[in-house]
Amino acid sequence: MPTDPYGTSSGDPDDGERRAARQESNDAWSAFGLMVSGVVIWGGAGYLVARWTGYRLFTMVGVLVGMSAALYGVWLRYGRS
Repeated sequence: MPTDPYGTSSGDPDDGERRAARQESNDAWSAFGLMVSGVVIWGGAGYLVARWTGYRLFTMVGVLVGMSAALYGVWLRYGRS
């Protein structure tokens, strides 16, 4: 059974396809996590500022900034291929 120099080839012809599908799934979950964390972190910061100042508008601004920053991060990481 031929293997590559690193010993990672199993000889299965579908092994590369499965590995690529797994990588795509991991990329999708990473992008989703980045989106959620951006909204939660910046939305939470906006909420805290809103509680401190009494203006509810800061919560919405925080969520929008978080979503924008997360979309830009996803574009930087996965969109420029």
